Amino acid sequence: MNAASPDPVLAIDIGGTSLRLALIGVDGRLHGEIASYDMPFASDGAADLAGLFDLMTTHVERARQSLSDEPMIGVSLCGNVDLGSGDAILAPNLGWRNLPFGRLFSERFRLPVCVATDVRQAVLAEAIWGAGMGLRDFAWATVGTGYGGYLFLNGRLYGGAHGFAGNFGHITLDEVNGYPCGCGRRGCFETFVAGPAIARAGQAACEAGQSAILSSLALDGEVTTPMVFRAIELGDEAATAIVDEAIRLICINLGGMVNLLDLSLIVMGGGVTEAAPWFIERVSSDIRAYLMTTEAQRDLRVLRESMPNAALWGAAAHVFAAEGLFSGDVRGDVLEEGIVHRAIRAW
Repeated sequence: MNAASPDPVLAIDIGGTSLRLALIGVDGRLHGEIASYDMPFASDGAADLAGLFDLMTTHVERARQSLSDEPMIGVSLCGNVDLGSGDAILAPNLGWRNLPFGRLFSERFRLPVCVATDVRQAVLAEAIWGAGMGLRDFAWATVGTGYGGYLFLNGRLYGGAHGFAGNFGHITLDEVNGYPCGCGRRGCFETFVAGPAIARAGQAACEAGQSAILSSLALDGEVTTPMVFRAIELGDEAATAIVDEAIRLICINLGGMVNLLDLSLIVMGGGVTEAAPWFIERVSSDIRAYLMTTEAQRDLRVLRESMPNAALWGAAAHVFAAEGLFSGDVRGDVLEEGIVHRAIRAW
């Protein structure tokens, strides 16, 4: 790969339930199609790393054969990632703690790889190619299998002291009566608003006899998040109340962040936001009630992600920025300050 005409990057997005891969160019253009797989899990409930690597192998070898130079890989991973080592410090939805993912990946495929948390990659993609272009301050929020985000402050990514800033999904809402969280604590916002929380509330409504529609949709007795949104379309009051409450709590949570940082833009993504065309519009409308200043109420924009999968695009952007391959006004100094950004070469 060279700065004059960099090859596309093989971008990989490892989510809580799915794996996606695509070749993405330095201009943000998709080369070919996005491949998608269900996440393989082992019998102990953790994501199966060997099975995951097996799913990637065909795509890595195809990139190796089709690109003129040594292909580079960018990975987006749903959890806290050490930017220097690529270690998955905590990936609750994958059941990983202190897994040396970057080293294991690089050793397996004998290729350089950049690894970072998915929400960080998403905000980077929006800053370079999306809604955040030209802005100095904005945030990304994901509502999917988990709930959280990342920050872009003073013209660059902001990771905080350890690279984990933006975990507003793990602000405690109710540690006494709340639900256990994958992070190891109880009562985090994530456990009330993410996809599994919506499904859990739907299951409870179904078992309490509060929703005949959900009962009819859950033929095997198990309520899923898409079923809750389908029940809303069919006029179900219990399902409507469940999602209304999730939106209310999201607005309280994100509204607090806006009050703290005086942001004018939040970009949102994730499977729950895609479940209904009105979801993000509702957040944009309802959050105004929790904003302190007239200026924030007037100026805040809450927008849908600018690309099919911002975390996937951001995995490619990470490589281009870390390797100094962007040209013009896009520079490596959009990345976090105080960190040496480079690909992991462990073989």
